[in-house]
Amino acid sequence: MAFINLMSPVGTDATNTVAADTFEERLNLVIAELKEFKPDIVGFNEATVTEAHGDAREKLATALKMEPFWLRANPWFPAQTRDANDAIAKQIGFEEGELVLVRSDRFPLVGGVDPHWINPRTSETEGRVAFHLKVRIPGTTGDADIYITHLTGGGEAVRTRQAASVAGFIRSTRGTGPAIVMGDLSDVPESGAYGELMEIGLQDSFAEAGVATCCRQSPVGEQKPLALRTDYLLTARWWPAETGALGEVAAKRADGTVLFASDHIGLFAVFALP
Repeated sequence: MAFINLMSPVGTDATNTVAADTFEERLNLVIAELKEFKPDIVGFNEATVTEAHGDAREKLATALKMEPFWLRANPWFPAQTRDANDAIAKQIGFEEGELVLVRSDRFPLVGGVDPHWINPRTSETEGRVAFHLKVRIPGTTGDADIYITHLTGGGEAVRTRQAASVAGFIRSTRGTGPAIVMGDLSDVPESGAYGELMEIGLQDSFAEAGVATCCRQSPVGEQKPLALRTDYLLTARWWPAETGALGEVAAKRADGTVLFASDHIGLFAVFALP
């Protein structure tokens, strides 16, 4: 299994277009690394559909030959119907959300997609969502619950409440088998948000690995070493046999500059099938 925050091509700083200008190149780097790793399940934060850059969900699913499951987080106005929100997204030419790809020929879906709108929100337009899939694991492991989420800005107190909302969702929907929780919490392991997830019995196999995942100032050029871990691949009732990072190494471009796949580093975990 693997997880990475893709770094959306749509930013809030109109004078800095690097994320947009490099998006196709960066997406190809993610695809190339995942083709080599050959994940059975992989999650993505900031999976987008834009007029300028097309449908990242479709590109990833087609290239990796996996089945996509996706929920839009933005834009989403809670007072509007789904049809009205769909129309707004089409009008502005932008959708962003959480994506999980599954090699469903080996890991068939047996439940989901089960969505959860996270509370509290930090703006009228920006939604945050978690969703849940249940897949059948080959061998004797049984069914596994797969979750993905992405918490927001707004300060640690807000993210702690959001994580408590996600933790309640997990507690109410998970079965008796293994569980995997992927996502960018936008907060470090010492935070209240992380603590809320630990309290429901999740385990962090990266806790002693010393891996930092966030955040490069730019995907282009040599960057300072990362100092924070805000991205997680947490488990319950299933400890990985191997863990590691994705997107650590930059690719050299034709003009001599180097390019990273994202401003985040991704994570992977390998699990034994009895």
